[in-house]
Amino acid sequence: MKVVSFIPLLDLKFNFLNKRSSDMAKIFSLPNYTSILVEGVDSEKLLQGQISCDLALDQNYFNGLFCDEKGYVITNAVVIKNSSFEIIVKKNVAQLLIEELHKFAKFFKCDVTETNKKIYGIAQNDSFTKVIDEQETQASESDWMSLTMKNFCIDIDIEYAKKYRINEIGYKFENYVSYDKGCYRGQEIIARLTYLGKRVKKNVIFEGSIDHITNSAGKKIGKKIFDLELGKESLSQFFVEDTQYFYENKKINPISSQWDLNQDQQA
Repeated sequence: MKVVSFIPLLDLKFNFLNKRSSDMAKIFSLPNYTSILVEGVDSEKLLQGQISCDLALDQNYFNGLFCDEKGYVITNAVVIKNSSFEIIVKKNVAQLLIEELHKFAKFFKCDVTETNKKIYGIAQNDSFTKVIDEQETQASESDWMSLTMKNFCIDIDIEYAKKYRINEIGYKFENYVSYDKGCYRGQEIIARLTYLGKRVKKNVIFEGSIDHITNSAGKKIGKKIFDLELGKESLSQFFVEDTQYFYENKKINPISSQWDLNQDQQA
């Protein structure tokens, strides 16, 4: 009698189910986000001079940065392009961005207003997007903040506005910056950071609320970037060289590190 083994078939089934599970999108409620509407015949002209991505491209979803003239990030933003432009940002940074846009909007035929629509986040594999459409959610904004911070794409709020440049935050340049468009605020600084060569500092994240880190000799190193308190979870992000890290004379290991990623093409 011939014996047939079903183990390979079961393995295939479980592998398929695992892959299907990992590919499923998770939807987050984001009540502390809002939208800003820019409409009028000169809307694109205004925004092209302010944001790092190229809104002239034939697509309707963009990730970009609004910076000041010194290259400090006012906020990151999602821009949805239709007949007008909708900008998704954190609520507490929206008024600052509107004020910055109004400085230049008076020279263009367009209006800038906050529309305060409901915003949702979608995480799927290593991709993070935000949408305005009504969604059924499975996770909270705290979950979103934790996940995006661990993946070095946390959204900027008012506490960190105009405080850091793109390389200090840990954003991937190619996800936010177009090198083919015309001039925009902060462009010269971003270009200079891009071509500095091999990076000597990158971002690492530790569990816990940590105000400083040291090397093996006890010397303080790195720059504290973000501190996130989410109930039972605390996270601390540093911009620092690749070495061993210590806090209060004890060695600590990051839970996320850009030193483990191949990102030397950015400064």
